[in-house]
Amino acid sequence: GAPMVPYLPLADTRTLETARQSASRVPVDAMRVLALPLGAAAASSRPPRGPASSAASRRGQSARAHRSTTRDAISATLGVSFSTGARASGRVHRGEGTCTRASSPNDRASASEVSGTGVETTDGVETRASSETFSAGADASRANANAATTSLSPSQAFRRMWTRADPYHVHGLSGGLFTVLGAGVLGFWAKQDVDALVSGTRLAADGVHLWPLASFSLLVAGVCALSGVPLGRLRGWRKTELSARSSLFQLVLTWQALALGASFAVTDALEDSGDLLATAANVADESRGTWTWAFCLAPFAWQTLTSLYILLFTKDDKRSAVLVGLGAWLFGAQVFPVAAVLAQTGGLQGLHAHRPELVATWCHSLVGLVWLLNWSTFGASLRARNIVDDDAYRKWFLLRPSAGWIALFALDVGALKPFTSLGEYFATAGGAGLMY
Repeated sequence: GAPMVPYLPLADTRTLETARQSASRVPVDAMRVLALPLGAAAASSRPPRGPASSAASRRGQSARAHRSTTRDAISATLGVSFSTGARASGRVHRGEGTCTRASSPNDRASASEVSGTGVETTDGVETRASSETFSAGADASRANANAATTSLSPSQAFRRMWTRADPYHVHGLSGGLFTVLGAGVLGFWAKQDVDALVSGTRLAADGVHLWPLASFSLLVAGVCALSGVPLGRLRGWRKTELSARSSLFQLVLTWQALALGASFAVTDALEDSGDLLATAANVADESRGTWTWAFCLAPFAWQTLTSLYILLFTKDDKRSAVLVGLGAWLFGAQVFPVAAVLAQTGGLQGLHAHRPELVATWCHSLVGLVWLLNWSTFGASLRARNIVDDDAYRKWFLLRPSAGWIALFALDVGALKPFTSLGEYFATAGGAGLMY
């Protein structure tokens, strides 16, 4: 007899026909998954709607093939949906820092071509490789972070800096105390200079005024610097490197300032006991000059390597990096002449004999550099926490404080008169040649 043909109800026939039509559209849906963000991809991965029947689900091989193919397409293109689709739409709207996706059938149909290097939309905007779009997105994120800093209230900024990671708040308290004490001492010296210039008299170089307070503030600054190194580990190796580098700079400056300031007290108390300074200097061997220069040059070499790394291998603000690098080497205009005197046997004693005014000027300048270094490091911490932006960091923590230090040095030179002329300053390498 005639072969038996299984009877399929009308509803089951429609179900199989719907499955076949959906399966034929898989390549188009896959392309939509590639071109649209994840939300659109998820929407396009839904199975086709139609009359549901458990019997048809068991028999419909085409329906199961459709679901399997769609799942494979979504799985294979999940990363592309993030890196290409979402970022392609975010490229158009990156000015607001948001990524929007097509929300209508016409918008979804605008994704007309997908390749290995980009996505083309109806707007004619071609997105480059995902690495480039990621870079653009990172730039937008940094811009948004800069804009967000202006919305922080003083209490919010204080909570970001006053962290429980600082044991007993040693770092924060010592930093705040030195900022106040150091500014007070520097302000007192500046007022002395102004009074001497106004009265037309030469300021006597009989010692460093407020030296006990100044030396105590330097020790407090050392506590602040050393206590900040362990805290850097909580914010990555870049922060640790910054704290360690600043601490080495500060150690050099503090050692030089204490050596110059204490030399007045030693000379005044024991000037009748013979040539004490020369006798003490002669105890040192010939290696004194070598380790003195190595110690004083180490932070400058370190800063040079760090600046090159930032300029060549990071996306940090280049102008700030250049200013920090140049400013560090400008410290050398003060550090190197003092190093030349301290490295020479009997050099400090000779400078006291010929130009005691220069010793006082140098001591004032070194204390000012320690304050400037701590202030700029504090600003870098604020910038890392998005409390201030790059422009405010350069203005209030680099340029204007540096101008204040230069003004203080100029006032000291005018009031103490350590040089007979500007030409003598350059001819003696900043005063180092005056120790003979």
